[in-house]
Amino acid sequence: MSGYEYIGQEPEFVTFSAFGHLFENYPSGLAENLITLEREGAIYSHFLVPGSEKEDGSADFAYYRIPFLPNEIYQYVEASLAYDQYQKAREAGASFDEALGRINDLDIVERVRRYGDFGHTEMKNGATLDIRGCHASFYPEGMEGLVCGARRDRYEELPERGATRDRFALLMQVINNFPVVARLVRLRQHDRPPFVIDNEYDVQDLLFALIRTVFEDAHREEWTPKLAGSAKRTDILVPSIGAMVEVKFVRDAKHAKTVADELKVDFESYHAHALCKHVIALVYDPAQHLSDAVQFGSELSGLRRKGEHSFDVTVLVR
Repeated sequence: MSGYEYIGQEPEFVTFSAFGHLFENYPSGLAENLITLEREGAIYSHFLVPGSEKEDGSADFAYYRIPFLPNEIYQYVEASLAYDQYQKAREAGASFDEALGRINDLDIVERVRRYGDFGHTEMKNGATLDIRGCHASFYPEGMEGLVCGARRDRYEELPERGATRDRFALLMQVINNFPVVARLVRLRQHDRPPFVIDNEYDVQDLLFALIRTVFEDAHREEWTPKLAGSAKRTDILVPSIGAMVEVKFVRDAKHAKTVADELKVDFESYHAHALCKHVIALVYDPAQHLSDAVQFGSELSGLRRKGEHSFDVTVLVR
């Protein structure tokens, strides 16, 4: 996890304790940073390998341990506490200025207020976006570069768990076995209530939990770059192997007639994501509304190319 809450991404939220403080409804990636900082004085992240960009738009990532100096740990924790105060105020309906007024550290208040040339970032459509209030806006000078990939001299590269091809095969195995897990959590012992899976969000949540136990860099719902004025969210992204996972839940016989068209639209949007090398679509059809699952998967699977960008598509109907 990079420690930065990117614009447009909706992270998972957790409640946890670190450094003697209870953080409630905190972004999970930032929570992991605080937990590992307290435990071992370091955070972990995947970053692009310099010079690894290829002509097809793909690139390689490496996994790093980022040790912090004692004063940096203190600064990061203080920034996180201030961010927590700010977010709680915003969630309660406070304006930007009102939320800043809830922060105890006046130096951090001024830092957030002036962040990024006062936060006005120009978008592709010409509009400006005020990015003040993101986690990085609370950092002291130099910390954003350390956390977000600009201090290679400070990083300790860690070995990945197997080659990229082997890791992709492992991801395929996890997704392919989803129906087994779904059945196990439904048929619980000792008269415990079942975990019901009856919509697409349920499938996404359970599948993400499975993937996240194996791939540390997996995360949810990242916006793909805008294409023709629109943007698409990926359900699950595993950047270390350039894989995106799309999830569909076949609701009924009527939906079974349109789900292929939905996937085609989704696949088209991934050409705007340069790091996409593989797309795996899990079409969960427990009631078997699709009349020919094998044909459905084979017709939609294969290489997709647009201009200089291409990626492989694998559609699994389960």
